[in-house]
Amino acid sequence: MSGADASRPILIGAARARVERVLLLTHRAPEITSAALPRILSIVDDVGAEVVVPAAEAVKHPSLSANQRSDGLTMRSDGSDLILVLGGDGSILRALAREAGSGAPVLGVNYGRVGFLASIEQSDLQRGLRRALSGDYVIMGLPSLRVEWSDGKVSAVNDLALLRGGDSRMADLTYSVDGEKVATVRADGIICSTPVGSTAYNLAAGGPIVSWRVRAFVVSFIAAHHLDTRPLIVAPDETLLVTNSARVGACDMLVDGIKIGELAPGRSIAVELSGADVHLATFPEANFFRRYRQKFGRE
Repeated sequence: MSGADASRPILIGAARARVERVLLLTHRAPEITSAALPRILSIVDDVGAEVVVPAAEAVKHPSLSANQRSDGLTMRSDGSDLILVLGGDGSILRALAREAGSGAPVLGVNYGRVGFLASIEQSDLQRGLRRALSGDYVIMGLPSLRVEWSDGKVSAVNDLALLRGGDSRMADLTYSVDGEKVATVRADGIICSTPVGSTAYNLAAGGPIVSWRVRAFVVSFIAAHHLDTRPLIVAPDETLLVTNSARVGACDMLVDGIKIGELAPGRSIAVELSGADVHLATFPEANFFRRYRQKFGRE
């Protein structure tokens, strides 16, 4: 990532165009959102927008007609296309990862437990959806991680986690930044988190909360066996290298909560904040700190 990219404002700006086309994605459990679909389709139709869905959505919800399918659809990034997700944070994350690089913004309606990434609550569905379809929202450009190891590379919107695997009682991990060794720690695992992911696994592990306007990523530790081990903030133009220093025992590698492989003893994995930006649609007043107070704080 170049210095210019790293310093780019994270707030892209307001969408001025009325939304013309909505890509609809829903919670993996169809019964959670099926009752809401007629109402949502009615609102979208009423404002004159087109609804399209992947074939998998039509399988989950037979009420969606065949002419709404969007196989091979290319999303537009000019504000006229919107990806509408009915689900929790997991559903919204999958949508962000799926559309990374397209430029089309993702707007979440909360049908989950926390819904930190969602901009509309079910209780405000009518007003919030009509407002969004009129183009009255802003777009947050949020960074993702680029993770590379000997077997391949992948992007992470939320986090990369290296966890002790198999019969290992503890992981031995050595980490360095830009070639400079920082430490070797014994722990249950290590989490590398984007600002978006800082309120997820990183938060549960005692890591710091990072505002969405900060371009950096967090390294935090799970049950570290060192009193002086503390979370680390890594700059956007720095590369973190984590090595499995154990003599035996691989570490499980999870990206956004999904296992993608194992890191064998002696192998390393590189992490940078250089994945494609993802785009979250939100309302100006629903900023990071208001969400944080409402979801995790005490009103």
